[in-house]
Amino acid sequence: MEKFIGYVRTSTLNQNLGLREQENQIVNFIAKSNSELVEIIVEQESGMLNERKGLNYALDCCKKNGYTLLFTKLDRITRAVDMLFKIRDEGVKLKCLEIPELNTLTLGIFGTIGQYERELISSRTKNSLNELKRKGIVLGKPENFSKDGRDKGRNIMVQNSLSNENWLKTIDVIENYIRKHKTVNYSDIARTLNSKGYKTRRGLNYKPITVKRLIEKFDVLGQL
Repeated sequence: MEKFIGYVRTSTLNQNLGLREQENQIVNFIAKSNSELVEIIVEQESGMLNERKGLNYALDCCKKNGYTLLFTKLDRITRAVDMLFKIRDEGVKLKCLEIPELNTLTLGIFGTIGQYERELISSRTKNSLNELKRKGIVLGKPENFSKDGRDKGRNIMVQNSLSNENWLKTIDVIENYIRKHKTVNYSDIARTLNSKGYKTRRGLNYKPITVKRLIEKFDVLGQL
C-alpha cells in the first residue's frame, strides 16, 4: 500500500477556502485509491519562497520513510522548474492530482509553464513600476500626492473596506456550505447567497458563473 504525505498551501492567512478545497481533493483521492494518508501538511506562505518550513518537513518525511508527496497542483510546491527536478532527483516520489501521469516529460513541460508564468508576472510588475518612474511619479511617498489625491485615496480605502467586508461575509457563506454539504454546487450556492440577500459588488444577484469565478479568484490568489 502506497503511503502519502499531503501538502496544501496558500499565500495568505485568510485563504482558508483554498486550503479546504485542496484538503478535500487529497482526502477524496485517498478514499478512492488503495493507499494511506499519513499526514497533511498545511502551510500559508508565498510560493516565491522555496525555503518553507512546512514543505521542508514534508520532503524530509518522504525521504526518510519512502512516502510519496501528494499535492493538487505543481505551483503548490513551486513555480521554479529547477526546484521541481531537484526534489525529484533527491529521490522524493511526487503525485500531482492535476497531472496524473507525472513523469520527466510532463514535469518539465508543466514546470516550465509555471516558471514562465511567474516570470511574466514579475516582468509586468517591473515594467509598470518603471513606466510610473519614467513619468516622474515617485512611488511610496504620500507627501507627493495633492490634497485632492489624498482625499480620493481615503474615500477609495473606505469603499474597499466596505466591499471587502461584504466579500468576506460571502466567502463565509460559501465555506459553511462546502463544510456542510462536502461538495461545491455553484447553482445551489448562488441560490443560498441570493436567499440571504447577498449582492455582488455591482448590486446584482449571484449566478452560478459568478460563484464559480469568485471561488476561482480565491484559488488564484493562493497561487501567487
